[in-house]
Amino acid sequence: MSHGGVEVKGVVPPDGGWGWAVVFASFMIHIFADGVTYSFGVFHNELVLYFKETEAATSLIASILVGVTLCTGPISSALVNRYGCRPVTVAGAIVGAVGLTLSAFAQNVQTLYVTIGLLTGCGLGLIYLPAIVSVTCYFDRYRSLATGIAVCGSGMGTFLMAPLTEWLVTELSWRGAIALTGALMLHCIIFGLLFRPLEPEDEDDSPESVAVQPINGNVQVATKRPHSIHGSLGGNRLATSQPALTSEHRRFGSVGVMYRKDIFYSGSLAHLPQDKRSTTWLEVKPGEEKPLMGGSPEKESDQTICGLSPETSSILMEMLDFSLFKDPIFIIFSLSNFCTSLGFNVPYVYIVSQAEERGLSKRDGSYLLATIGIANTVGRIVLGYISDKDWVNRLWIYNLCLAACGITTALSCFCWNMAGFILYASLFGFTIGAYVGLTSVILVDLLGLDKLTNAFGLLLLFQGIASFLGPPITGWLYDATKSYTLGFAFAGAMMSFSGIMLFAVPSIQRYIARRSSSLKNGTVISKS
Repeated sequence: MSHGGVEVKGVVPPDGGWGWAVVFASFMIHIFADGVTYSFGVFHNELVLYFKETEAATSLIASILVGVTLCTGPISSALVNRYGCRPVTVAGAIVGAVGLTLSAFAQNVQTLYVTIGLLTGCGLGLIYLPAIVSVTCYFDRYRSLATGIAVCGSGMGTFLMAPLTEWLVTELSWRGAIALTGALMLHCIIFGLLFRPLEPEDEDDSPESVAVQPINGNVQVATKRPHSIHGSLGGNRLATSQPALTSEHRRFGSVGVMYRKDIFYSGSLAHLPQDKRSTTWLEVKPGEEKPLMGGSPEKESDQTICGLSPETSSILMEMLDFSLFKDPIFIIFSLSNFCTSLGFNVPYVYIVSQAEERGLSKRDGSYLLATIGIANTVGRIVLGYISDKDWVNRLWIYNLCLAACGITTALSCFCWNMAGFILYASLFGFTIGAYVGLTSVILVDLLGLDKLTNAFGLLLLFQGIASFLGPPITGWLYDATKSYTLGFAFAGAMMSFSGIMLFAVPSIQRYIARRSSSLKNGTVISKS
């Protein structure tokens, strides 16, 4: 390694080209993957009647499915970093399809805990993350638009899959419907193959380079852009793009896509404030073959977990670094996410059963899920567009949407006809779009881009744990009262509380800033 510095080529997100094929593939994967998850309420009532189980016991199927999907996030990230988006997506599609197909032969609910909850949950967990990461790799300036289009597949999937699932259950019984759903999941293999990794540009055409220079006995690796790239992070500032895997760079180790600090950021980097931006720094000691995450000076052997490769271990350690809980802002945001996730899945699981309880048909219930899906699609587009404006307070939009979402959910107990339920489904679907679409953007606004990977990984765990609990709590309340009123009231209260508590964040930030300033001034005075 030369101590005079080594220049190697970098990969510049093209903000177009094949990236739009990746966006299409991600959109279609969201249709199948999220469509299956969010239309599960159609299956729920059928399973309660068929196996004669309680609401709480049956709801655990959906809870385990969503919980495992989210908790698998850090593992999926490590696998993507090691093997890339394409093979991980294909593997996830196969695992998910196998889990759904085996479910058609289940003889009890406990079997479905394993086939749908664990197997399909793991499969969807492996699919979910690459579908987002692959899009952010291809876009910088137009990332907000690209990711917005991709994740709209989630709402569209609910809109399409809920009525389709109801029709399949009617025609083929729940066993035939779930087996066919497993076959549909295999389509994700085709779309996953479209996640082609970015190739480094020719040296003469690439405006980006990777500088490798010794600092304090170690070697710092960072991407630099000598010219403005499509208006994002221009000038001579250090950018967050991934170093290319050229043969010259492989001397310092293979750097996977998950080393990008902005990999989970769904907004446009062109609108990101300068003080929230970050540099991708990778520190290696001279003579070592693998870069270590986050500039850690430890040896590579100290960076492995249970015999896993250094790349896999470093990403897991980055995402599951609990030192972030020293930050009070992250603590309150994590608690908010936990409360939101307690109520988030309740309408998806129970709205069909709630509608039947109020005298509506099973088909009407499936249309309500479809209404949530289309309203969610509109909500993500509108809220994403508004929140990308510089003059908008994104935290306020996020908080107000969560509070409104919770209030409407709690008030759904007053819905007694189709019109009332459609109004509720529309309001819920629209406002909950803020939770899914703006979480990463709010995280960067509050903590900065440098902490996004760590914060996102921990939030996935919080969301997963809460998802395990939410639907069963509503099921237990129904078993005790023979009504869904208390369950929806509980879910609504949790979501409202999650939004209201975040209004305290600006005051907490000001208090922390004043305290930090006072401590700094006190230190200066004592030295003088």
